[in-house]
Amino acid sequence: MHPPFPALTASAGALFSNADGDILIVNPTYKDFWNLPGGAIDIDRNETPQDATAREVREELGITPPIGRLLVHAWISVPGRGAQVLYVFDGGVLSSEDQAAITLQEEELSEYRFCAPDSMVTGGLIPPHLTEVWQAALTARGGQHPEVITVRL
Repeated sequence: MHPPFPALTASAGALFSNADGDILIVNPTYKDFWNLPGGAIDIDRNETPQDATAREVREELGITPPIGRLLVHAWISVPGRGAQVLYVFDGGVLSSEDQAAITLQEEELSEYRFCAPDSMVTGGLIPPHLTEVWQAALTARGGQHPEVITVRL
């Protein structure tokens, strides 16, 4: 008999910015840190990571901007929390119309804001175990190829 498999979750999100290059982050009501818009991939419905990102952005923010190319594919392993597969897509620059149309899903998000890319990391806004992922997403946004990273804590 095999031992039980470790817990594995799959999530997807989008890296959006405004015209000034500041990054959109959201404050989940059920977590201690800010995050990029996105959420769990519905594997039972055979949802792709890109489809999950579009659905989550629509549900959480009430907007439907196009979801662009894959920036990061990450495998994250945190002791006591299992493993997570994470996909980050380029959401591009949100128009002023999209920004004005943002309507938070209040059950899940308490607020949103745009912040300078560096302050996401140095300001302690994002989970420490995701620092490398967000830095890779920012780097990949300027390059041609997605970043593939593994984070083990």
